[in-house]
This record gives sequence, C-alpha cells and structure tokens, in this order.
Amino acid sequence: MKFEYFIAMKYLLKGRRHGFVSVIALISILGVAVGVMALIVVLAVMSGFDRELKTKIVGVQPHIILEGIGGIQNPEEVKKLIESIGLSEIKTIAPFVQGQAIVRSEQNAQGVVVKGIDPEHEPMELFTKHLKYGTLELNDLSMKTKGDETKWISRAVIGEELAHHLRVSVGDIVTVISPAFDEDPIHAIKRAKSVPFVVSGIFRLGMSDFDSNLALVNLKQGKLLYQLGDRVSGMSIRLNDVDLADQVKLSIQGRFGTGYVARSWVDLNRTFFRALQVEKTVMTILLSLIILVAAFNIISTLIMGVMEKTKDIGILRALGASRKAVRRIFMIQGFVVGFMGILVGAVAGLLLAFNLNPVSQFLEHHFGISVFPSDIYLFDQIPVEINPPDILLVIAFALFMSLLAGLYPAHHASQLDPIQALRYE
Repeated sequence: MKFEYFIAMKYLLKGRRHGFVSVIALISILGVAVGVMALIVVLAVMSGFDRELKTKIVGVQPHIILEGIGGIQNPEEVKKLIESIGLSEIKTIAPFVQGQAIVRSEQNAQGVVVKGIDPEHEPMELFTKHLKYGTLELNDLSMKTKGDETKWISRAVIGEELAHHLRVSVGDIVTVISPAFDEDPIHAIKRAKSVPFVVSGIFRLGMSDFDSNLALVNLKQGKLLYQLGDRVSGMSIRLNDVDLADQVKLSIQGRFGTGYVARSWVDLNRTFFRALQVEKTVMTILLSLIILVAAFNIISTLIMGVMEKTKDIGILRALGASRKAVRRIFMIQGFVVGFMGILVGAVAGLLLAFNLNPVSQFLEHHFGISVFPSDIYLFDQIPVEINPPDILLVIAFALFMSLLAGLYPAHHASQLDPIQALRYE
C-alpha cells in the first residue's frame, strides 16, 4: 500500500505538464471545499432557526391552550377539572385573555396582540431574562392628577420594536383601543373601547413578531378591555417537558369532549415548522449539487491523469504491478483530492458559522449590505447551532462522492494493456 500511496501522491503533486499542484486538481479541491462549507453553514443556520423558534415560541405561547366556544365562563372550575386528570407532566394552569387591538401614543399607532395574564400563575422567565427597561409589574399604578387626586392607571409591558415605533419609554402613557361587542347579542354592534396604560417595562426577545406586536397586561384589565365579564379567552397550560405537549393535549381533550378545543404549541405552529423543514431539505439538496459538480471535476482530474501517465502505467505494469495496484493508485488520488477539499471546507464552514454575526455586521457597517434584516427573518441576529450529526453527514456524503468519482478512472487505468501503454506518446 505504501508503494501505491507514494506513486499516487507523486502523480498528484508533480505532473509533467503542470506545476506543484495541478490546476484542475486544485479546482476540484476548491469545488469540494465550497460545497462542504456551504452545506455546513446552511445546516447550522437552519438548525439555529429551529432551536430559537422553539425556545421563543414555547417561552411566550402556552404549551397547550384550552379554549371553549365563546370563551371559558368558569375558569376556576375548568382549572380544577384539568387538575383532576392527575397528569404529572402539567406544571402550571392559568387563565388568559388575548385579542387584537391598536396601541396609540402621541406620535404613532400600531396594531398589536394584547395578552392579559395572571403573573402569579403564568411563568415569566423568558420575559425576565430579556427585560431591557423597567419592570414586569402589571398591577394598577396610582398616579396623582393635577388636582392632587389619586388616579389608578393600568400598566403594560411591550416589546422594544413596538416602543421604538410608538416613540415611548418606561413611564409614558399609551392608549389601547380594542374592538368589543355589546353584551346584548341581539345588538351585537361592534364598538371600540379605549383604555390608557402606562408602560412599566420593555422587553426584547430578539424575535420581531413578539418585539413589535405583543403587549402584556394583567388579566383583570384584559377582561375589561375586551368586555368579557367573568369569561376568559382560554386556559394556558405549561408542562415540565414541552415535547409531551401532543400527548397531554389528547388526555385533556378526552376529558372535556366536544365543547372545548385543546391545541398544543405544535398545532399552533405546525405549518411554520413544516415549511422550515421543507426549506432546510431543499437547501440541502441544492447545495449538494455543488459537491456533485466537484465530483465530476475529480473524475476529469483523474481521467486527465490517466491519459498523461499512460506510459508510466505501462512501465508499472511491465515491472509487475497488478491491476489492483494501478486501480488503488488512482483511487487514492480521488480520496486525497476529496479529503483535502473536505478538510478545507469543514474548517472554513465551522469558522464562518461561528462568526456569521460579526461578518454580517461588518458587511452592513462598511458596505451597507443587510444580510439578515430582522423584519424578514424574525430574529435580530443570525441563529446558529452546530449539530455534529449534520456535520458528519456532510463529510460522509462528500467523502462518498469523492470515492465514487475515482472508481471509473481507476478502473480505466487498471484495464490498460501494458504493451499499448508503452507505445503511447
């Protein structure tokens, strides 16, 4: 094997008609490297998207939502009924109110989703972690009027992008305008209800959908805002393990029957995650074509090597080298070209993946190129997750294609007739 390896490296690095490295061999190496690098970066970004979306979504949205037709009239009884199922996976159960509204400041206005929650029973860890200014306090605040009278005003916590759009900061007053219906169903005339809120806190989750479109208020004010009376929009159920949401949902749905609908966070975002998976698959297939093209370059490199070294092959065969030995020489060449490309591509891909955000910021700062606009891609930074199985899969695929590319030229070289090869010029 040492003999075949020595000859293979000599042929690869010191061609008679080329310099230190054959130009076409270098192109083949670069082709494999580019393909491997692109696949590693794309898979890292897509995996990062999947991870960040899941983290932010399950941090903001309930793991399971239980809703009734026209809302839930008796949330405490519903909560006890859920608890009676005896599911150890359930962590918290809390009522919530949610609806569309318009938030208006003195400078601007924007449509948002207003969510009324009970902070004592609704986990706020994600908002606590990403709170930029103020507090998460949602209880009513007492304020002195010009006449030295005490006035109670509701508090709201909003996203940073929304605060920037409204040009407000902590302590400023905003007006929330919500659609509502008269209590009498016969006169169900839509009318607007306007309620002032003081901004008590501003969060930045790093996901545009939440940072620009979400406002949190307390449950009591949420019910008043949408004129729900004692009703709530639904029950927010959080679990110890979010991956069990579908399983727990079925147990809850079976307990309540057709009058209620239980939906997991997977149900609420199924289309989005499915589209993300399809996009990841399509991108992987398309970028794999780069490696496929590089494999054809390897074939071309080896075929040209066989043609150039035909007389040498004849000499080797005349000196007693077997067909298998000749075949191994060119298989080794294909492997070395592929391995060098994989090595360069893997290192470059990992370096680029770990430094995507600095590179993106550099391009935007110096050239005005916005690589990752947050209003399109949801996040304010490029999410990256290096998944070792993905990296190994890319390397294995590239190596397999490199070895496959060497089969035909190696077989062709091994079948050359020694006498005819010696006559070749």
